[in-house]
Amino acid sequence: MFHGPRVRIGRSRDNDVTLPELESPRSSAYHAEARLEDGEWWIVDLDSTNGTLLNGAPIARAQLSAGDRISFGDLDVVVGIGSGRAKWFAAGAAIAVIVVAAGLLALARQWRRSPFERIAASASQSVYLLAVEQGGRRMATATAFAVDSEYALLATNAHVVESLTRGLNDPEKPQRPVAVVSDRDAALPIARIWIHPEWRKGSVAHDVALVELAGHPTIEPLKLGDARSVDQLRRGTSLATFGFPAVSTDAMRPRGRLAVDVVGDVRLPYLETGLMIAPGTSGSPVFDATGTVVGVVVGGDFVSATDGRGRQPSGSGVNWVIAVTALRELLEMPR
Repeated sequence: MFHGPRVRIGRSRDNDVTLPELESPRSSAYHAEARLEDGEWWIVDLDSTNGTLLNGAPIARAQLSAGDRISFGDLDVVVGIGSGRAKWFAAGAAIAVIVVAAGLLALARQWRRSPFERIAASASQSVYLLAVEQGGRRMATATAFAVDSEYALLATNAHVVESLTRGLNDPEKPQRPVAVVSDRDAALPIARIWIHPEWRKGSVAHDVALVELAGHPTIEPLKLGDARSVDQLRRGTSLATFGFPAVSTDAMRPRGRLAVDVVGDVRLPYLETGLMIAPGTSGSPVFDATGTVVGVVVGGDFVSATDGRGRQPSGSGVNWVIAVTALRELLEMPR
């Protein structure tokens, strides 16, 4: 039987000490417990997912000394123990040190880590290459991103879907449209598509569409902004995008590319920006610095390549993004 205070530590808010909620946290909801027994402090791991380390070594239970370093998954704290007074005073001192150390270390980690590094990590799990498979080959088409986990929906451009499905009924050259998440090679077949009813071929107006993955596999939706998120955008606001430039993408194992730039101009429902947009990045999500999707890439300033190999950016840097409100409008329509 244990005597004295117990201090439970973890990410859940009902702990005595709540650990910060970091991006992709390795600490558990109920990670460990500090226990005061006969005037000595002990740390006990509560079967956490990634374990508790004391001075770099994994432990199930260990006695603590001042200056020890404890790692709760992805967060390090330094132990400080009050001296000489009642046991309850020692408990209070230890709690205070853990809280302060955890808070400072979390802030330091967030300060060192670029917000766009976090965006890239999240996007790599939620952004897909759209491609066509034919005769054992896979040809890259454009980009899409997860928006609805219940129905396994991806968002992209209407003009992308139109080109993706072109020729699917040709019996002499059977084709299959597929989606492949970044950094993977497994192709997911596409079951159905929806194009914004007001889109017209050749126009950027309402240039959004939805793609449903066959079998409703598990996907990780990105956070979509709203009208307020869009209204806050100004010239100079930082933006990022994540997509698959055709010229540098291996369709058999696509790896998304992050690009960071700023808003050049706001002409709602469109944003003008650089973002290194190129053929293949149509349909890419555009993020603000918080990781919220505020737009979808719809087109760039392209010219015919001099070597006859398709189209390439003109170099003007004038590219267009349609605000996420157009996508939200399509999501709210009956399907």
